[in-house]
Amino acid sequence: MIDYYYEFDAEKSSGGYGFIRGFHPEDTTEERSLLHSHCWTNSARVWLENANGAVLVRDRGREVHERINPRELAWVKLQARDMEQ
Repeated sequence: MIDYYYEFDAEKSSGGYGFIRGFHPEDTTEERSLLHSHCWTNSARVWLENANGAVLVRDRGREVHERINPRELAWVKLQARDMEQ
């Protein structure tokens, strides 16, 4: 499973962090897919975490694929709210 973490852009939304657990784009409902798309569009940075580790996949509007140390994501995880609740 893939967990996505979003850092929301203060200019587009209220800022802060959010997450969607267990999201896989090819195996999901339309509602979850729309939620992920909305979060992706309104976020400054997006990370994904799976069994292979943590990766920064979006940074300030451009797609990247940079492996990061899981400790770097710890602060985001502590502050993130569940986007599906």
